[in-house]
Amino acid sequence: MKKNRHIFAIFALVAAAALVFSCIEFREILWPKDPKANETIEVKLKVHLTPETERTGRFVLAFVVPKSWKVAESIQAKYSATQVQVKGQLITITDEAMTLAGDYTEPTTGMPYSSAMLSKYGVLGNTGPVEWIVLRGSTVIDLNGAGTHPDTNADVTISFKTGPNNIKFFTAFATCLDDNGFNDANAGEYIISDTQIIQVTGGSGYDDFTILHFVSTTPQTFRFGDYVSIEFVSAIGDEQTELYGEPQVYLNGVCTLKDGTEHKGQKVLMIRSGDETYFKYIYPKTYFGVGENAEIESVNVWFTNADGTKIATSGDKGYDVFQANE
Repeated sequence: MKKNRHIFAIFALVAAAALVFSCIEFREILWPKDPKANETIEVKLKVHLTPETERTGRFVLAFVVPKSWKVAESIQAKYSATQVQVKGQLITITDEAMTLAGDYTEPTTGMPYSSAMLSKYGVLGNTGPVEWIVLRGSTVIDLNGAGTHPDTNADVTISFKTGPNNIKFFTAFATCLDDNGFNDANAGEYIISDTQIIQVTGGSGYDDFTILHFVSTTPQTFRFGDYVSIEFVSAIGDEQTELYGEPQVYLNGVCTLKDGTEHKGQKVLMIRSGDETYFKYIYPKTYFGVGENAEIESVNVWFTNADGTKIATSGDKGYDVFQANE
């Protein structure tokens, strides 16, 4: 299946990084065993560093979470480390606070660290909106690669609040020293951990970012007052919809306003962008004819062939189209 090929490629990338850049190593990454929605959770890591090259900078740690969690608003992080090289001396760091470093410039790309992480590592195969959260310590570390200093071991604790939805997603951690960033002229300048699947329960709905979806949007995160592309895939792996192979597919939809009234959109021809894929840009308020002041509560879409004899749909109303929670 296409999904599996995509995921295997991700794991191959991670394995290659771990092989080449081996002087930094994640010894342990512990998420809660049964994380819950709307709950403050704690993630703990153990990082091992062998000073094989000379480099300087603050400890940077980045990881992937769903955008809807708004992690930047609740996150707290700290780390402790032994035998840290600072100005020619070995020191111990105890519970040093880590702060958000999304706007700090990654030196090899010239982009803010959060954007640089997205550019280099992507979304790790997630099919829903996720982001890289980037943290940075305050102590400037000087590494001497001559082999005269012992290894450094760091323990990191990160806490933040999850969102209201049940959700399943891919995550990974990456680390480097900020002044060197992704500079890989010498081995060991950055490292990314194995990809993990995290599943959060106890909330409402269910979002699975680990599988391809028949319906998606571009951009992934939007509001019902924005232009958005509704995208439809007629087959995923061995699972085919009624519209598989159809040369013409039409978008249909209905929206529910905050006052409870429903408004049906017009049937419109989609643009075929591949053997199995179609898209159509719409402005929801115009498409449903509800006016600029209307408050759209929900949107559902379904797809048909030209004469309506074939349909791809889900549930009673069709596929849900979600706007951003923010």
